[in-house]
Amino acid sequence: MQVLNKLRTVSRSRDILRLFIGILVFGSIWGLVEATLGGALHLVHFAYKGAITGGFGMAIMAAFVVTYRRPKLAFCIAVTAALFKPLSALIYGQPIFAPFVYNPASAILLEGLAFSLVVSLLFKGFESSIKTRIGAGVAAGYLSFILFGVLASAAGMGNWASWGLVERVSSVFANGTGLAIVGTCLLLLGHLVSTKLRPNFWQLMTVRPRAFYASTIAITAFCWIGAAVAFASGL
Repeated sequence: MQVLNKLRTVSRSRDILRLFIGILVFGSIWGLVEATLGGALHLVHFAYKGAITGGFGMAIMAAFVVTYRRPKLAFCIAVTAALFKPLSALIYGQPIFAPFVYNPASAILLEGLAFSLVVSLLFKGFESSIKTRIGAGVAAGYLSFILFGVLASAAGMGNWASWGLVERVSSVFANGTGLAIVGTCLLLLGHLVSTKLRPNFWQLMTVRPRAFYASTIAITAFCWIGAAVAFASGL
C-alpha cells in the first residue's frame, strides 16, 4: 500500500511538472511574439497591432488547451506572457509600472482571462465542434475588450463607466471586432496544428523525457533571450 501511494505521489508530481513546463513554454512563445512582432507593428504604427498579437495569443492558448486539456490554466499562459513586459522596462531602465508596461500587460492578462472563461464553459464542444470553436473565439475576443474597457475606466483612463448601453455596444463592435475575427481565425489554426502534433508531443514527453525537458528548456531560453534582444534593439 505504501509503495502504491508513493507511486501515485511520484506520478502526480510528474504531471504537475509537465503542466508547469507547458505553461512556461507556451507562455514564453506568446511573450516572444509580443516582443518581436508586436514591437515591429508598434514601430510602424499598425492600426490592428492588438488584433494580430492577441490573435496569436489565442492560437497559443488553443494549442495549450488541445495539448493538455486544461482550459482553466490557459490564463496562466497569459500571466507568463505578461511577465515579458517588465523585462522591457528593466532593459530600458524604466519603472516596471510605467504605462508602456502595464497597459499591454493588462491587455494580455484580460485576454487570457476571457479566453479561459469562455473555453472552460464550452470545453466539451470546443474539442469536437468547429462551430463551438468559432463561437469561443468571437466571444473571447469581444469579452477581452469589454474587460479591458471596464478596467481602464476603473483606473480613470476610460469612459466606460459613464457610457450608456448604446455607447458601450458601439464601442465593443468598433474596437473588438478586429480581435474577434483575427483571434478566431488564428485560434482555429492553432487548434488544427496542435491536434496534429499532440501525439508526437506526448510521445516525446513520456517516452523520451530527457529530450523533452532539454528541448523545452532550450525553447524557453530562446524566447526570453530573443525578447531581450528585441527590446534592446528598440522593438
